[in-house]
Amino acid sequence: MRWTDHRTTKGDFPGRDWALEIFDVPFSEQRALHDRLFDEFYLPLYREKRLALTTLFHTPENTDRYYAWVREEHAAEQAGAARATP
Repeated sequence: MRWTDHRTTKGDFPGRDWALEIFDVPFSEQRALHDRLFDEFYLPLYREKRLALTTLFHTPENTDRYYAWVREEHAAEQAGAARATP
């Protein structure tokens, strides 16, 4: 999961400032994850801050095809965090 930026989205769209991209989510699991995020995160965020969050899901196949570098970046970040933890 990461905030959108110029590397993953082309052009501008309403809500881009508050858009999350979630990678490696099979299509069959996207609805359940969206519902869970809505109840636990989106709705409280909207009620407290009046911010609407946009979510962009990517299937594992599309992550492989277009965003493999996201996995590599995440693995590098995780490795760095693991080394920094005593």
